[in-house]
Amino acid sequence: MKAYSRLIIAAAALALGLGTASAQSSTTNDFFNENGEIPTNLPTAYDMKDLTPIEFVNPRADDIYWQKVVYRVIDLRERMNYPLYYPETAVDGRESFFSILFKLINEKKVPAFRFDYTTERFGKDDLIDFEEEVLKKFEVIYKVKTNPTTKVKTFQIEDSDIPNREVIKYYMKEVWFFDKNSSTFNVKIISICPVLVTDRGVGTQSFPLCWIPFDNLRPYLVQREVMITDKNNGARMSYDDLFIKRRFASNIYKESNLQNRMILDYTATTGDVKREQERIQREILNEAQDVREYGYERK
Repeated sequence: MKAYSRLIIAAAALALGLGTASAQSSTTNDFFNENGEIPTNLPTAYDMKDLTPIEFVNPRADDIYWQKVVYRVIDLRERMNYPLYYPETAVDGRESFFSILFKLINEKKVPAFRFDYTTERFGKDDLIDFEEEVLKKFEVIYKVKTNPTTKVKTFQIEDSDIPNREVIKYYMKEVWFFDKNSSTFNVKIISICPVLVTDRGVGTQSFPLCWIPFDNLRPYLVQREVMITDKNNGARMSYDDLFIKRRFASNIYKESNLQNRMILDYTATTGDVKREQERIQREILNEAQDVREYGYERK
């Protein structure tokens, strides 16, 4: 009798579920399409193309009590950074992070500035020549395409010819700061640089391609979805969220300093590098803790 009762309850629940599904079938973003298949892009309650990034509140210079500029390297061979590397070729509407950057630069939607280890200059004279400094230099196959209306020259490049596999690192410049007006400790990403690692006849070398201001990227990154884990295909976010929420692993290779030196310039061993990276990170965290506990007027 108990089994029969459970069967009735289960049948009623199933009927209720079917009724609910029927009532919702007219809504958009159904999980299954009319053929009973899961759509390529997982359904969401909104169209990502309509999204805009949350605006970063720009504090007054007079309100910045403490700041530190830090340079990091994001190694895509680390498991936590796999979402930035894969897929190597576009699949199911998903593209690698570099593929997105590459197309944005090619279409002149974001500026790309020449990389220099000693300084970053974001003026008109510092813009890269995409054809000469990227396509020809790294032997990317392309065709010239000119817009008949604007006369702007772009380059037609097949997805399979974009050197995604060779970009296995990114450099990132960021600034940590304490805003005494809002009493908040914040970090802002300034720019990102893809690093192509390849063997060009003289052994494996790293070639930083260009600096791209992060603020110029955000309107596009917020509209692009990234799968962040294999364990749950529904666990997705935008590329903008991935960076803003710090869902990546990185190591410090430089902090702003009087002599403008990188860590490798004044350390002798791998252990020394690691200890220096930890010291800089610890200094940032300690500063954050201090201003929270003692306030910015401490001596």
